[in-house]
Amino acid sequence: MAVNRALALVRVKQLHTSNALKRRFSSQTIHPGEEVLPEVGFFTPFWRNTILLSFVAIAFYKWAPRPGEEAFLTKWLAHYSTSPEFWTRINEQQLLRSQHMTVNTVLQTSAQRPSMVRYRYPQMLEQGSPHLKPVGAASPVGKKAE
Repeated sequence: MAVNRALALVRVKQLHTSNALKRRFSSQTIHPGEEVLPEVGFFTPFWRNTILLSFVAIAFYKWAPRPGEEAFLTKWLAHYSTSPEFWTRINEQQLLRSQHMTVNTVLQTSAQRPSMVRYRYPQMLEQGSPHLKPVGAASPVGKKAE
């Protein structure tokens, strides 16, 4: 009895797996001699979408505003957009900042180290010092001789 029940369960399981395989590998059952043709006519999705798009284009052409008219959408966008004066002010500030940065960059790139005069004998500088001259030997500077 148990063996019969096990065989029945195996047969049912095989039946289910074979149906699953059939469904997986084919979506249609075609009997020999039958030929399945695609749907032909004006009710296919292509023609439906073409007609709907045509109606939308005609409606837009009929109710769209003329080139000189103010449309509601244009007014709404102008109401919620930022004013041109604000962007002009921001652009001017950015221009001034970039000019300032350019001037600083030119100043830094054209900078040179100060020229140095190197004396061959630096001890010669001490000879010209006014502190090494005896009293009365130096002529007064800034006073005119009379």
